[in-house]
Amino acid sequence: MSVLFRFNGQAGYEVDTGRLKKIRVVFGMIDEKRTSMAWYLFSSDGVAKSKVELANPDKMPPEEFGHRGVGGRDIPHTFKKNIGLDELAFRPKGTSATLTLDTSGTKRFIECRIDQLTTKAKEVVTFPFGLQSHTGLLPSRTGKFKGKVLFLETAPFDANKFILGPQGHAKIFITGPGL
Repeated sequence: MSVLFRFNGQAGYEVDTGRLKKIRVVFGMIDEKRTSMAWYLFSSDGVAKSKVELANPDKMPPEEFGHRGVGGRDIPHTFKKNIGLDELAFRPKGTSATLTLDTSGTKRFIECRIDQLTTKAKEVVTFPFGLQSHTGLLPSRTGKFKGKVLFLETAPFDANKFILGPQGHAKIFITGPGL
């Protein structure tokens, strides 16, 4: 049995986690009827900071390079195996995946693609979604990033509130030092 979900990016950040800089992207997985959704976070494995960066004891605040305005575009994806909203990434500490960030088409949009993600139903999936870039602020690195996708929470779907992102305890995972 197959199931249709829609994907939409909510925000993208570069986060200083101490010795590493990580890319973090928040995205939503929306049910076919657009009544419920699940929030997910991709967190890259990170790259080592330069010696100059390490010499500065103060961590830089997270830099948001992408966002989603009201409306956005929900990109449909049909899964061959049946999964629930909370079963895209099934490991509590995150499920391995690759994120591709592409800004080559335009400076206004960031194309995102999750690849090599194994769902709870053991289906390996790939799907796209997008973000709007902040004027003049693109990620310092683009291309492919290895990392993990982490389930954050489920919520009722409201297109007008999507831009607010996940609420409650999930917020600390997005820009905090963990993961």
